[in-house]
Amino acid sequence: MTKADAAKMAAVIVTAYPNYDKFRSHDEVNNYVGLLATMFAADDAAAVGLAVRKHIATSKWPPSIAEIRELMLETTHPEIVPPDLAWAAVSDLLFTLRRGQWDEAKDKLPALIARAVEIVGWKNLYDMHTGEAGSKPGMDRVAFLGQYSPMYDRAKTDAMTPQPITAKITGQQAALPDTSYRLIEGAEELRREKELQLAEQKAENKRQLELAMIRDEEERKARLAAWKAKKERGELDPNSLSAIALKAAEGGQHAQ
Repeated sequence: MTKADAAKMAAVIVTAYPNYDKFRSHDEVNNYVGLLATMFAADDAAAVGLAVRKHIATSKWPPSIAEIRELMLETTHPEIVPPDLAWAAVSDLLFTLRRGQWDEAKDKLPALIARAVEIVGWKNLYDMHTGEAGSKPGMDRVAFLGQYSPMYDRAKTDAMTPQPITAKITGQQAALPDTSYRLIEGAEELRREKELQLAEQKAENKRQLELAMIRDEEERKARLAAWKAKKERGELDPNSLSAIALKAAEGGQHAQ
């Protein structure tokens, strides 16, 4: 957003709140324009304007920078879902999916919500939801919100911080020795690597099982064909287990 955009935005706000004391001074208005231009320099003017118009429609008092930036989250960061709506989404999935369907549930949730569920444990939440863990009604909600709410607050604060300020903070952190945050990120990265290994192993096990089933079916058909050929040549003892198995297989085929 340029300074010209900021001036237009300030004019709209001043017009909407003509009785606000600080807008009666020309210097105060100029300072306000400069503040808007600085704090929204890296933002899209249309997104800022939409947030300002919503604030004007719903508040009796002029917007602070923080209030405008918070309203902007609705259009610039829709993936940061408020706790009440986040729980509603998780609760719906707990009703519709099963205990072993975390992969399906994860694909239906925004990343931040999925991460909170992952930390608590989908199976743990499911057991709380169904009462299998002997928990009281509502404990699934308490457990989820206890994890998600602070994550939401941090994500919202990070998203509300202007990009140039975030870049400077990140640059300063990069120049410092290893911190606790880096250790935490490292632990999460290890977890992701382990999950990937387990997923790959699970897929390989499934593939091997399918191959084994195919081989077993081919061997079964080969045995039946050999027994049938011996029967046709009169070489198969009608009282043998092979003859009985062949008769059962042929009977099953006829039934189908």
